[in-house]
Amino acid sequence: MGRRTRIGICHLCGSYGPLSFEHVPPRSAFNSAPVYAKKFDEIIGEDYLSDEKAPSGTKIQRGNGAYTLCGKCNNNTGAWYGNAYLDWAWQGMRFSEFSTVTPSIHFTFNVFPLRVLKQIVCMLFSVNHDEFHKAQPELQRFVLDKERKYLDSPLKVYAYHSRSNRLRNTGVVAQMELGRSGPRLYSEASFPPWGYLFCFDSPPTDRRLIDISFFSRYRYNDWKDITLNIPVLPVETWIPGDYRSREEVARQVRTSMEEENKKNEF
Repeated sequence: MGRRTRIGICHLCGSYGPLSFEHVPPRSAFNSAPVYAKKFDEIIGEDYLSDEKAPSGTKIQRGNGAYTLCGKCNNNTGAWYGNAYLDWAWQGMRFSEFSTVTPSIHFTFNVFPLRVLKQIVCMLFSVNHDEFHKAQPELQRFVLDKERKYLDSPLKVYAYHSRSNRLRNTGVVAQMELGRSGPRLYSEASFPPWGYLFCFDSPPTDRRLIDISFFSRYRYNDWKDITLNIPVLPVETWIPGDYRSREEVARQVRTSMEEENKKNEF
């Protein structure tokens, strides 16, 4: 029996019709194996004091992604940006064996910067809801026009090297902060070896993150040697923009439990 056709709104161009499965990141960038997705209540109840390592959740056979793009958008972005992103991912994967012993990666990457950034922004559309393109017409034009340069948007794209086997794809969330007039707005897509935090007119949640928004200054056919010092950060919790290690999370959980127990003694 063939797969049932999925009908909906393309997250990128906004057309209504059959949707194709969009891998986030592209399938060739180490995203072909099954992954496990957890429901919100399962994530909230996660026990960080446990040493349980077995994967749990709903198994997605095709890899990380969803039915988010129409066939035309999927084919075009894949043809325009897919191979460039694969090069970027392969170069990042070279450092995976060292990522547990170094706080950052200082390396000269050989990439098509604009193509890489456009693929990353395309991922942003897929991890958000199907009305996201209406709020971000400049980003939509940026991705759909392969020659278009510059991010004419309040968006900043920050990168990090992920040393975790956990994934974190989060649509735009708002976080209130003392001393700030409005909420901090950001989204995230993380899949080893890279993770990205998308900040909308907001500072990043962690100063260690590196801003790669300048990739948009290059032309489509520009092949460049770009030296970057990219932080190596863990992804352990469901909270977007949270780069605490498992040990840090467990220590804070224990402290909270101890404080709560002391309160209950009185």
